Amino acid sequence: MPTKTSGLARVRILHLLLILIFTVSLQAQKITPFSSWTSNELKDANTGKYIKELSFQEKKIIFYVNLARMDGKRFAETYLKDYVEDERIPKNKYYRSLVKTLNEQPPLPILHFEEDLYKEAEKHAKEMGKTGKKGHRSAGHKSFEERMEKHRERYSKLKEVNQYGYPDALSIVVDLLIDDDKESLIQRKTLLNEDFRYIGVAIRAHKEYTVNTSFLLGGALLSD
Repeated sequence: MPTKTSGLARVRILHLLLILIFTVSLQAQKITPFSSWTSNELKDANTGKYIKELSFQEKKIIFYVNLARMDGKRFAETYLKDYVEDERIPKNKYYRSLVKTLNEQPPLPILHFEEDLYKEAEKHAKEMGKTGKKGHRSAGHKSFEERMEKHRERYSKLKEVNQYGYPDALSIVVDLLIDDDKESLIQRKTLLNEDFRYIGVAIRAHKEYTVNTSFLLGGALLSD
C-alpha cells in the first residue's frame, strides 16, 4: 500500500519541480535583441543585474517592468507584441486597453531594488506557497496594512501585486500588465504608477499553482 508523502518531502519535490520549470523556461523563452532599444537604455532598465539576492528571472522581472515604465509605446511595439504573437495571447479588450495605456503613457521613473521590500516579498511568496493560498493576507492572518506597518515609516507609498502559475519573467510581467478579467486593472496600474521608485520581487514554489511571485513596490523614501 502506498505511503503518504511527508510535508518535508512535498516541499522538496516542489523545489525540484520549480528548478526544472525554471530550466525549461530559460531554454524556451525567446529573448529578442530589439535594435530599437539602445544598449544604454537596456543597461539603465536592468537595475537588478548585480543584486546577488535575486535569481535570473527575478532580475528579468525588474528589467521588463522598467522597460514598460521607461517607454511604454516602444515596449508595446517590441517585447509585448513579440510575446503576444509567440504565445498566441487573445487580443481582447484588456490587451487592447493595455496597448492604448502604454502608447499614451509618459516616461516613468525606473524602479530600483531595495532589500527590505525584497525580504517582505520573499516572505509572503514563501508563506503563500506553503499554505497554497492566494492574496495579500499572511499565513498568520495579518492584513496587508498590518504587514506593512514596519515599512510605512520609510516609504511614502506601498503596494503589493501577486502572480500565480508562471515561472518566467516576461510571462509574469505581461500577465500582470494585461490584467485580464480584472475591471479595476489594479495590478497594471500599480506596475505603471509614477509614484513608485523601489521594488522587491520574489518567485517561490506554490503547492497549488506550482509557482507564485510577489511584488512589493515602494514610493519615495521619507528620509529624502
